[in-house]
Amino acid sequence: MYVTPIGLLLIPPSVAIFFFRPAYLGPWAILVSAFQAASVLNIEGSFPIGVTPYFFVLMLIAIRFVPRWLSGKFSFPHSDVALGITQPLLILTVWALLSAFLMPWLFAGIGVNTPRAGMDLPQTTPLQWTMSNAAQAGYALLNTIFVIHLVWYGRTREYFERIMRAFIASGLIAVAIGAYQYLAHDYGLPYPVDFFNSNPGWRQLVGEELSGVWRLSATFSEPSVAGAFFSVWTTLTLYITASPGGGWAWPLFAMGAAMVFLTTSTTGYLIGGLVITLFVWNEFARILTTRKISARGLSMLLLITAGVVAAAVFIPNFHDLLTKIIWHKTDSQSSRDRATTVWEALRITVETYGLGVGLGSNRPSGMLFYIASNLGLPGVIVFAWLIWAIYRTVGAALRLDLRIDRATVYLSAIGWATAIELVAMASSGGDMTGSLLWVCLGVAATGARATWLRSHEVPEPIELPESCVITVAAPIILREEYCIS
Repeated sequence: MYVTPIGLLLIPPSVAIFFFRPAYLGPWAILVSAFQAASVLNIEGSFPIGVTPYFFVLMLIAIRFVPRWLSGKFSFPHSDVALGITQPLLILTVWALLSAFLMPWLFAGIGVNTPRAGMDLPQTTPLQWTMSNAAQAGYALLNTIFVIHLVWYGRTREYFERIMRAFIASGLIAVAIGAYQYLAHDYGLPYPVDFFNSNPGWRQLVGEELSGVWRLSATFSEPSVAGAFFSVWTTLTLYITASPGGGWAWPLFAMGAAMVFLTTSTTGYLIGGLVITLFVWNEFARILTTRKISARGLSMLLLITAGVVAAAVFIPNFHDLLTKIIWHKTDSQSSRDRATTVWEALRITVETYGLGVGLGSNRPSGMLFYIASNLGLPGVIVFAWLIWAIYRTVGAALRLDLRIDRATVYLSAIGWATAIELVAMASSGGDMTGSLLWVCLGVAATGARATWLRSHEVPEPIELPESCVITVAAPIILREEYCIS
């Protein structure tokens, strides 16, 4: 085991926050989640493992949080909306842990796609328990602790805004490194691949070309992962920009959109197109309802149009590129291989009687098929329950708190960004323990609880002179106060 160069940079501040500012561990984990292709600790051997900065911070959170949680110092009141979110989350985690150690033994010998073999040229091998099961179980447990940690600390609007700023900053880190990576490729500048792509447990694709166009990967293991991240982050900044007082975010949206184009990722382009379609549809629906054209919405539509035109002009062979990654994508060998993993996942689900082969045993294309083949139908049901619980709480919080301020704008934006991440994972995700998914879910759940609690705050009593009489014509809605002179 050895510490990597980026580990030397990130481990000391992580440990310092652990000892002196533990409340900042959540935002810090979100910030360093941008370094998805890096590891701070590498363990060599027949099964090499790289501990990413995100999971290293989650280990620190677990060390501090779990003992206090088990002792009852961290708990939610029975009336707290957080219980509706944490219950399906805990059930999902318990089932995932049991499946990771039980199902490989119960269904040993069934053909599965080995997780570390990748989805290209898939070849099934007989099911047996491996360290992948243990690793995925550990990741699932840490992600659960992370979400509960965020939700518990998210009792105030200020904490929610803090983790949102951390999420925005993580995207800025990826944008800055991606921009330098692009300049380094074009102008022959040195780029520290060993620094940003130091995880031996993942296959790193940092030098891909398609139709003569070099594909940007930034701080991620491959362009498709970068495309999914920047699509989610662009969604977040787009809906902030389109909200009252969100004009400061439009440069962030422009930079994120540029990164999506430079990844030349099928996932990024399709998800980005979906985001733009939803935004345009939302703007036109608002115009038809209010019969007014918003200057902010019009500016964003013009900016989106300008971005598409700029991509067509400045990206070489843009038409040929779109043809290969979108229109004729299904004709590629990679697409056929991924489709094969989907059919294998359905076969595995049937052969295991809907129970799955255990978390970390099979790796198909698409998170839905991953959950079905690994966790079975119980996993699909409980995961759907978790997503429904989060969005039910988000909707309830926004309906109860009608104030349009930074917290409600952020909550609406992270709700849309989480939805886009779920779509991206459902279309091309290879697992369900990646940092971006759980950052989105954790931030959305935290914002929903903080906003819900604020709407249920009991105002402090107002002391009036004895000569004042208070009459209530209708509870909460009407309140009349007058003083007898």
